[in-house]
This record gives sequence, C-alpha cells and structure tokens, in this order.
Amino acid sequence: MHDVREPVRHKDTEVNSAPQIQRPVIRRAKAGDRDGIWTVFLTSVLEQCGTHYERDEVLAWASSVEPETFGGSILTLPTLVAEEADRIIAFGQFNPEQAEVMALFVAPGFTGCGLGRTLLRMFEEMALEKGTSWMQMGSTLNAVAFFEKEGYKQARMEQLQLADGTTLPRIRMSKSFPEKG
Repeated sequence: MHDVREPVRHKDTEVNSAPQIQRPVIRRAKAGDRDGIWTVFLTSVLEQCGTHYERDEVLAWASSVEPETFGGSILTLPTLVAEEADRIIAFGQFNPEQAEVMALFVAPGFTGCGLGRTLLRMFEEMALEKGTSWMQMGSTLNAVAFFEKEGYKQARMEQLQLADGTTLPRIRMSKSFPEKG
C-alpha cells in the first residue's frame, strides 16, 4: 500500500496526493473565528500529535485549551486563518515583539497543501517588515521536519508546562534571515 503522504508518480509526472482544496482565503482572524480556530487546534492535536506524544500527553494538551483562550489572543496577537467554504482549515499566531510563531496548526485532511508554509511565510514577511533578522518557535515534535524544510534549525529541547502539571517536550527552533545588502 502506498503512503498517501508521498508523491505518487504517474507517467513521469508527480502528482501531489494532498487533498485538492478550492482556493482558501487567508485573512486576519476576527473575534468570531474563535471556535473555528479552537476546532483546528483540537483536531490537530488529537489526530496528528499521537505519532510523537503519548496518549495521556495528547489528551492533557487537548483539554488544556478552551475556545476562550483563542478569543483573547486573537485580539492581542496577529492571527491569520485559512478558510475554505466558510470553514477555518488552518491558523497561525505570531508575536512580533518576540519574533515568535506562537501557534501554527493545519486541520487534519488539509496537511500537505501548503497552508502551513503560506502562513509561516506571511509571518516571516511581518518579521522582515519590522526589521527583525530572525524568527523562533517552540515546535511540537511532529512538526520539526516541516520547520526544518523551511530553513529553521533546532536549538534545544524544552518543556511546555500545561496547567494540570503535564509537561510536553518540544524543540526550540530558529531561523536567521539574510542581511539586506
């Protein structure tokens, strides 16, 4: 059986096996997007993080964030959403003061379509416009390969402490931008 995440060759042509999506709209999040953002977070954690985290860690992580958490951060941090057919299918949050990607999640079934890459590049543009020469994030273990493909380097292992005391390992990653010359 062929792994659906790998490109499929057909008559010397690579065909991306990621689902075909109809031109998602990428826009700044609004307060009314809170529940859609939370749903992407929840389903991403529950369905995609189990490959690198223990079941109790995933369940603790999923239950540690309520929709209200996103309601507040939408108002204070640049938050972008990708929307298709009035449904949020990816989102990201960026802290420009710390040059840090705070969140970047793509809904299950929409990974591999370039949404995460597009959102990340939009945050990189924000950082560059602000005059920042680098960016960072605490990457989930399952997203390290994605960020490495985008030029980010692993700096160190760190622990994310959840409210219930559970700690999740993650990798601090960073990327330096070339100097303008």
